[in-house]
Parts: sequence; C-alpha cells; structure tokens
Amino acid sequence: MGLFRLLVLCTLAVSCTTTSMPLKIPSHLPFHLRGCNDTDMLAMAASVLQDINNDLKEGYVLSLNRVSAVQEHRQDGLGSLFYFTLDVLHTTCHVLSKKPWRDCEWRHLHEQVYGKCKALYYVNRPLRILYLPAYNCTLRPVSRRKIQRMCPDCPSPANLSDPKVLETATETLAKFNENSKSGQYSLVKVTRASSQWVFGPFYFVEYLIKESPCIKTEASSSGYQPTDSGPVGICRGSLRPSVDDKKIANVNCDFFQSQAPNPRRRKFAVYQKIFVLPEKRIHALTLQRCAKRICPVPS
Repeated sequence: MGLFRLLVLCTLAVSCTTTSMPLKIPSHLPFHLRGCNDTDMLAMAASVLQDINNDLKEGYVLSLNRVSAVQEHRQDGLGSLFYFTLDVLHTTCHVLSKKPWRDCEWRHLHEQVYGKCKALYYVNRPLRILYLPAYNCTLRPVSRRKIQRMCPDCPSPANLSDPKVLETATETLAKFNENSKSGQYSLVKVTRASSQWVFGPFYFVEYLIKESPCIKTEASSSGYQPTDSGPVGICRGSLRPSVDDKKIANVNCDFFQSQAPNPRRRKFAVYQKIFVLPEKRIHALTLQRCAKRICPVPS
C-alpha cells in the first residue's frame, strides 16, 4: 500500500503541473546525493534516458553527454526514488526509428541541439520494478554566433517554411521515388533544414515520408495525397545548382523497423513536458504520456 501511495502522489504531482516550470524534487522527501560517475548510477541513467526516448513521439533521439546530478530517496522495503539531471545531445536518429541512443551518432556542431533532462525514477529491485513517473527536457540549438565563430563556412539553420526548403524536399523525394523499387512515398513533414552558400545556394533537409497510394506513373503529381499510414522512414536530401544552371539533387532514406507492442510495458496519462528553446523564442510541447517498465521475474 505504501508503494501504491508513493506512485499515486508522484503521478498527481506531475499531472497538476501544466506551467513551464522545471521538474522539482518533492520538498517533503529526504533526498541524498549519489555519485554521478558511480557505475550503477551511470547504468541507471542510461535506462532513464532510453525510457524517455521510447516515450517521445516526435523529434530526435537524445544521447547522454553526462550525468549532472543524482539524488536518492530511500524507502524501507519499498525501493528508492531517484532524481536525475542529465546533460543530453541530439543525435541523427529520429525517435520513430526506435533505435537505442547508444547506436545513434551525435550531430556536428553546426546542427547540434543540447540541453538537460530532469527525471524521477522509481526502482524496486526485489520486485524488479523500474518506473518513470515524470520527466522534463529543455533543449536549445547551438547559437549562430558560436557556429559562425568556430565554423564560419558551415551551413546555417533555415526556416522550415521557406519555399526553397520545401522545394528541396519535394525534388529530392521525387528523385528517390524515381529510383525506388519498393514503392512510392509522399512527404509527411520537414524536420530539419539548413542552407549554405558555396558557388550558389545549397539546401539540406531532413523529412519524414509515408507510403503513397500513387502508382509509379503518378508519382510526379501525387504530392501530399493523404493516406492512413504513418511515417515509415526519414530522408536526408540536398539540392544545389550546377555550372549549367541545372539543379543537382542527392538523397538517401532510412526506413523504420516496425515495432510490435510490448505487453509488459504500460503507459499512464500524466503531463510531461519537453521544451525546445530557440535562440529567441520558446516553444513548449506538452506530452500526455509517461512510461512504466516492469521487468519480468525469471521463472
């Protein structure tokens, strides 16, 4: 009963927090500092971050840069409640790929997004229960001033609504469809974009794709024809001018592996927040999800 009350209190505390304030340690609980580089804490932090990534439905997989702080509240016979502060970095993997964050590459400086994730994590080793009742991630891109100082020739971020960005996505996807033997695909949305001036404007984009109902001969006019299917992959394309005023398109696409539902994993409706902080404006995305993982007890 004590375990149940603790989890209910944690859930209610988070679900009532609808403002943009960071996740805070419950003031009435005695927390003790733990070593950030302790082997068991590093392993637990990796598990916490994997649960966060598994819960995200958009954006890119977060990778662990370092454990910034760990505190523990021990409960007699009821396990421990941990409060983690993690320094994280964006990777090149989209969250829909469901790839483990250790298998994903960090991004280059000019396209890096970094920040902190704060999370409550409940552990009961005798009962083999690992539970993530709440987390809060605040992310921001590397400033343009820093990029220009360290890499003045690197591509700079482009507005996702720029017509040139959409043109780059459309033309590179058309090239992929032209050479595709597995089917035809349509654009879902552009997720990243950047531009660079060399001997003309270069544009680089990343975008989600879905299966298109169009047959091959209709591919050029299918565009945004809606289907019931969700995103099936992510493409990375570039468009640049050539010396004869023709445009050169390059593209490669990675397809997501289908993820069968895990019957041992349950989700509960509580408010989670992940904030993406651009250089001047704040955008908040509220997620009504939280992840619970119950490890099977060996028979």
